[in-house]
Amino acid sequence: MTLLLSTSIVAFVVTIILTTLVRKIAFKYSINAKPNPRSVNKNRTPLLGGIAIFIAFVVSFLIIALFADQQLQALIREISVFLIGGFLILLLGIYDDIKGANCYQKFSVQILAGMVVILFGYKISAISIPFGGQLILGEFSIPLTLFWIVGITNAINLIDGLDGLAAGISFGAACIMVFISLWFGNIASAFPAAILAGSLAAFLIFNFNPAKIFLGDSGSLSLGFMLACFSINGTFRDSSAVAILIPIIVLGIPITDTLLAIVRRLRKGVHPFMADKEHIHHRLLYLGLSHKKVVLLMNAVSYTWGAIGVVIFISGSRYSLALLLLILVTIVWGVKKMGFIQYFLIRNKNRR
Repeated sequence: MTLLLSTSIVAFVVTIILTTLVRKIAFKYSINAKPNPRSVNKNRTPLLGGIAIFIAFVVSFLIIALFADQQLQALIREISVFLIGGFLILLLGIYDDIKGANCYQKFSVQILAGMVVILFGYKISAISIPFGGQLILGEFSIPLTLFWIVGITNAINLIDGLDGLAAGISFGAACIMVFISLWFGNIASAFPAAILAGSLAAFLIFNFNPAKIFLGDSGSLSLGFMLACFSINGTFRDSSAVAILIPIIVLGIPITDTLLAIVRRLRKGVHPFMADKEHIHHRLLYLGLSHKKVVLLMNAVSYTWGAIGVVIFISGSRYSLALLLLILVTIVWGVKKMGFIQYFLIRNKNRR
């Protein structure tokens, strides 16, 4: 526990130092978010925040490698694999922040990074049916794991539209993952999420509205990738109680936003990855909420869903699954309130 807290604190401190440095570098070389019709923030804000978070994670990991005992050797191998894939994603994000990458380039690198993780043996082999056994995936294990990694990577990227939103939701997800790992008594599995939580806590000081620096794609893509990997690490991969279900609940808002975006764009007859200004946070702004209130609301909902996931896990009762209805009701109500319901209605082909 001492090493766990120490690495998290180191990540916090290093992130503060590096974020200040990266911000200056981004300003010097004009690597800024340029306002466009889709952006909410109209100021030229520095990008590349993901570099500070990633390096802080690596520094904290090196401390584990230096002071870890034999029990943490498996963790060191695991994090090393995640960092190899994460580094590929970071490079993709940096390129996208500076030059701009199309969806084919993004998916190619994301698939490559995901395959790195899978080839080293980290994959979802079974999906747990809470309180009712497991569904062995067999030959579907690799494609599902790849779909999960690429999906969550892009989900965090898509929701990164307001100051402190993606970083705030990712912080909450990391904290929930730490709690669940510790509840299982698997301290080793808590390390990567704890380090990320410490780093994000520091970054939010600079990223909350009005943001002094943005995650950029270097941050949102690598955050999504790392969270996806952490959700299939030791505790989540081995536990029949929480595998897949809890990560889905914890990351419920970015997953929901991504699904809505795909459905919306397909119904409009446009490319599913064509950017628009109709994400959940945009719709809440249209309803009259301020920038800060939207971020606080979405973070609050995300944390509440995470807490519900923890309650389901801790209670160990099949009746606690009724709490999932609360989440479902929230989603249905939100879809209707924000005007997304139109994309799920059957169209009358005879109407003009």
